[in-house]
Amino acid sequence: MADPQPARDLLRGILQNVGRSKNRSAYNDALDTVLGPTLRPHCQIVGTRNGRLVVEVDSAPLYAELSGFRREEIRIAINRLVPNQPIAQLTFRQGGTGHV
Repeated sequence: MADPQPARDLLRGILQNVGRSKNRSAYNDALDTVLGPTLRPHCQIVGTRNGRLVVEVDSAPLYAELSGFRREEIRIAINRLVPNQPIAQLTFRQGGTGHV
């Protein structure tokens, strides 16, 4: 059994997760706008850290299109929509889990 965790450490972890959720919410809203109702259901944000946004895509052809041809266009559009949290790097990865 693990030792009890000090309350300050527990609260710090909770607050960090709330901050991450808030960041993801802004990026999710931006992706809704940028990708639209046709492409957006196939993309899921899986991480944000140090100016990097990672998006999982559930289709190989869509992954190829987004990562190969539209990455910079999408990154710039997201930065216009979320100017207070700009991303320096947008990374797409192909998901094979089927639950994106």
